[in-house]
Amino acid sequence: MKRSVVRLLTAVSALALGAILAPHAAAMPDPAPRSGQYVSLGDSFVAAGSIATSDSDGCSQAVDDVGHLVAARLPGVRFADWACSGAATGDVTTAGSMGPQIRGLGPRTEYVSLSIGGNDGNLFADLIQDCLVGAFCTPEVEKDAMAKIDILGPRLDATYAAVRKAAPNAQVVVVPYLRILPDDPRACFADVLMGDVAVQRANRVQMRLNKTITQRAERAGFTVVDPNTAPGHSMCAPDGARWVSLTGVGPGDDGVPIHPTLAGRKHVAKLVAAAFRDQR
Repeated sequence: MKRSVVRLLTAVSALALGAILAPHAAAMPDPAPRSGQYVSLGDSFVAAGSIATSDSDGCSQAVDDVGHLVAARLPGVRFADWACSGAATGDVTTAGSMGPQIRGLGPRTEYVSLSIGGNDGNLFADLIQDCLVGAFCTPEVEKDAMAKIDILGPRLDATYAAVRKAAPNAQVVVVPYLRILPDDPRACFADVLMGDVAVQRANRVQMRLNKTITQRAERAGFTVVDPNTAPGHSMCAPDGARWVSLTGVGPGDDGVPIHPTLAGRKHVAKLVAAAFRDQR
């Protein structure tokens, strides 16, 4: 592999891991100034955007993240953003640098959106690190990722139960993760960098993750919106059609590496807002 490609992979991997595992300074603030009728919970797939900002406690968010875009579709509804880049399920319920996010919820909360799970056990971070270079994406890597998803299931159950308890009257919409890679990597940089075998291994992990999130959320009685019903929007899609970007800086991407583009965030926001309206 050419040294320039290796350097690119190293740089992108470092940026992506930084977005997923963004450092945070102190506990989340008291919810009094951040209460809302609509509350966004979750990790960087709903907290990241074009320009990351941090509040006084170090929770990395963006003013054009998914939560803000949903709120823009709900005129007159007061919004509170409690999602943080790097959050795992424990941060939804446990006091720490990114939580508990459920402190933003209450009996008066009407709408909740939630996307969480990909950071548990460093699932996404390890998969990115191991599979961006196909030779490192071994069967053992896939097996380890699947084992992490097995552990994640009960954690999701506990998280969803806590959300329901904290917001007993809210409509809750859960969002699985946008597909990162295409089904067929031919004619895409992913084929050159990863190879078909690594792409398929990574795809199987993400599909298993999304299936687990969907099943557990539906079991909790929550609404699930599938952001992946339309094909052709992976990192390999043309400019303007990508819903996830490799670098975050391509034409129209307006994001961070290996995270939703502006078009992807708008797509998810449209689905979430529509689900809220349908449940009224």
